[in-house]
Amino acid sequence: MSIPVLMYHHVNELKDKFTISPDDFQTQMEYLARKNYQTLFLNELIDSLKKGKDKRRMALTFDDGYLDNWVYAYPILKKYNLKATIFVITSRIKEKSNSYHPHLGNVWNGESKKEDLPKISNHYQSNLRCVRNSAGSDDHISWEEAKKMSQSGLIDIQSHSHLHSYCYVSHEIVGYCRGDKWRTGWLTDGDLRLGIPLYEDKPALAGRKYSDDRDLRDGLAEYVSQRGKEKFFEKRDWKKELDGVASDYRAGNRLKDNYETLEERKKRIKNELLLSKNIIEKKVDKKCPFIAWPGGAYDNDLVKWAKECGYLGAVTTQPGTNTSNTDPMYLKRFEVKRGDLGWFKRRLFIYSHNFTASIYPKLKKLF
Repeated sequence: MSIPVLMYHHVNELKDKFTISPDDFQTQMEYLARKNYQTLFLNELIDSLKKGKDKRRMALTFDDGYLDNWVYAYPILKKYNLKATIFVITSRIKEKSNSYHPHLGNVWNGESKKEDLPKISNHYQSNLRCVRNSAGSDDHISWEEAKKMSQSGLIDIQSHSHLHSYCYVSHEIVGYCRGDKWRTGWLTDGDLRLGIPLYEDKPALAGRKYSDDRDLRDGLAEYVSQRGKEKFFEKRDWKKELDGVASDYRAGNRLKDNYETLEERKKRIKNELLLSKNIIEKKVDKKCPFIAWPGGAYDNDLVKWAKECGYLGAVTTQPGTNTSNTDPMYLKRFEVKRGDLGWFKRRLFIYSHNFTASIYPKLKKLF
């Protein structure tokens, strides 16, 4: 047997691939309660794996700490007495002067009207506004709401890093800025000039940071600017033209770029891991020994440094089984992308059994 771990992001009325509706979420939670599933926090999950206690046990998790986790998900979880873990990005959580947004529970109790509930932004808009902003976000829960949920005994607040940022990891140019990629600001320190080169990137905790040649960046931005900026990209062969400019620069100049050293990377990452952990423990007044790898990306060094910082376990974005042989630093999850109950029940069954989970990827390829 295996203990399935479910991954959610948003629960609200918007429609995108990271979101399910409150009605669908309630249907799923009602099913878990009706079937007597025991929901676990991650420390309980690890203990259950060690003892082999896994029948009708599972874990619910939410990534990023969006406001709708408080407005919609929390009241529904509370209604059915189900536990969940919310992995928060600490730079995006701010104080709210001891006040709380109205939530679905207030509507049920007649204390608020449904139209009084906060307007929820979609996944892309939320992330776009958070790029290079470490002052907190109105699209995410507040520390007061996080602590309130934690004190209920149903919500565990854990780390999803401090920034959840991205960094370049290669000197190979993969494209050019056209103002249409939300995380470009992370990668370029806020530089969004049209035409600047874009390189292969990864979530910053899982990559060895590459810093590009600023003269090459300036030259390409100036080249596009002199040719009409947005109009330049109306050309059929604009990318080939910029590739030629970049190639000529590299052929005639010694690049002033660099990769961070292993020690520099270690210091950067451990600083962020500890910062997020310490903030959560201070704000919520509970231990923070778990992390969700940002973007689902990790490597052996990151896992090693997380352990050195006091993390006891981590969740991935890889579907699969969690058994007595599973390393707590690599807990598997499957993402809940659909609201229909049939799909939900089938995935629970698949990831509750080693055999079905092992053959499922092969069956997907066949059908």
